[in-house]
Amino acid sequence: MLPQTPLLALLRRLEAQQIWRMSYNVLPMQQQYSTAAQVEPADAGAEWVDNPGVSAQDAVKILVHQIQQSGPIKQRHLQLLYRRCQTPDDLDKALKLTRLNYLARGELQQHKPFSHKTSQVLIHQALNVGAPEVAQKALRNASEFGLSHDSYKEFHPLMIYYSKQGALQQMFEVFEFMRGHGRRPGPETCYILVKGCVDHGRPDLAELTIREFEQNGVRVRDGTKLYLDQNRHKGLMMQPPANPMDAAAAAAHPAATAAAQQAMMGGAAAAAVLAAGR
Repeated sequence: MLPQTPLLALLRRLEAQQIWRMSYNVLPMQQQYSTAAQVEPADAGAEWVDNPGVSAQDAVKILVHQIQQSGPIKQRHLQLLYRRCQTPDDLDKALKLTRLNYLARGELQQHKPFSHKTSQVLIHQALNVGAPEVAQKALRNASEFGLSHDSYKEFHPLMIYYSKQGALQQMFEVFEFMRGHGRRPGPETCYILVKGCVDHGRPDLAELTIREFEQNGVRVRDGTKLYLDQNRHKGLMMQPPANPMDAAAAAAHPAATAAAQQAMMGGAAAAAVLAAGR
């Protein structure tokens, strides 16, 4: 973490002011003043927390005002705000507020990331409202928002979401991002990937995934292998009939076929990319 130099403090203050404008200027001017007049900074949290009629966007405006007047808010209020969001736009504004709150903490020399629970609540709510792009943004730029992303628990919900959607390439991309940032995958990660492949007609990718995990010294549960064996027929039912022309092309160009198979063996994510191009 960079030291709090005067220049860095100025840059953070300017960025906080910009986020303030983006978040708060949605209201007409007279509504801004009426909201500020109605809510005292010390009571801002209780004002909206205890009133389910306050929308997420109104809560954002209240909390922005509280941060500007009294400094950073509690993580509990961030979590409650995330749960109140009902649309991707709500969550996007809540994420901007998270950044503003993190900058406010920086002003007080509090640079420790928010708790894992805060990150998990945001990600779960993003997926609940059908906004995986917000969850991805939070994970890929976690350090900017002060969010924790050093555990597989933050990544698994997004992988499961893509698995249920049948978006295997996106599922493996999240996995590769997690692994590329030092998060060691475990048996639960393997099961999520295998189940996604099997459920959407690609037991061959599931086998490659299991092989890759075992080659990297990760334990694969017996239940994961059993799920593949018991549901292998899903792949046969979902795959189109074999094309005789493809078989002939493979026989005529064995080197190219072998190269494609080698690329698939290079990683389950690479295999998913090849599969998406079929």
